[in-house]
Amino acid sequence: MSRRREWFHDFFDASYVAQLREEKPPAQTRREVDFVLKALALPPGARILDVPCGYGRHASVLARRGCRVVAVDLSRAMIAEARRRFAEGPRLAFVRRDMRRLAYRAEFDAVVNLYTSFGYFTAAENRAVLRRFARALRPGGRLLIDHRDPAYDATLPSRPWYRAGRTRFLLEDRRFDRRTGVTESTQLVLMPGRRWVRQRHFRIQELTLGQWRRALRGAGLSLERAYGGYDGRRHRRGMTGRLIVVARRPLRRREPRAALDRSRSAS
Repeated sequence: MSRRREWFHDFFDASYVAQLREEKPPAQTRREVDFVLKALALPPGARILDVPCGYGRHASVLARRGCRVVAVDLSRAMIAEARRRFAEGPRLAFVRRDMRRLAYRAEFDAVVNLYTSFGYFTAAENRAVLRRFARALRPGGRLLIDHRDPAYDATLPSRPWYRAGRTRFLLEDRRFDRRTGVTESTQLVLMPGRRWVRQRHFRIQELTLGQWRRALRGAGLSLERAYGGYDGRRHRRGMTGRLIVVARRPLRRREPRAALDRSRSAS
């Protein structure tokens, strides 16, 4: 029996790119980058891995601020839009790749994972992705993950409808499993003036702050701070929809070159 196609291969298409462009004005992106730079305390010219990068709205601003950014995404539509909008060069490169297949080792001062872009896979695969993020960091480097607060999401209505951007309306059938922390949602996307309704599905695993601490420790990282939003407020359980964690790879002596080569060949 063939393996079922994973939901994210279809979700992040050109229609979603258009929706995201409408929902996220440049001023909001600049504010979010301000927060990221402050929270990570990056050195001048820092090297950053942005994964997944979407259509590059954060990566492009980070590059303009003097960072050197490698921006990775699996979606063909996202990478195509990123390359259409932003010029690649010494400070900005776009790469199409599955985050489960990252092979970077001790190359980045920071890894950023923004806008609820973690927890797409099985629990075991999600833990493996965290280990790949950690492996990409230089000793002393930091990881920032912007995700959802499950205590807040457990209180949300199961069938909301809302405007998404200027022209789209969404009707959502949303289910949150308190035991597993998994949110599953089926969305109907309505476009006024058009005779079609698009259906799409997503599934993400959410973690409490305590679960994040344990998961990060398992990846060799230590949790430093947790925020409840891009305004820098301290995270308080259930108070906002966001749970933004910052973790650090400990400073330690670099592995011998031979050990690195052996682990590369085994991955």
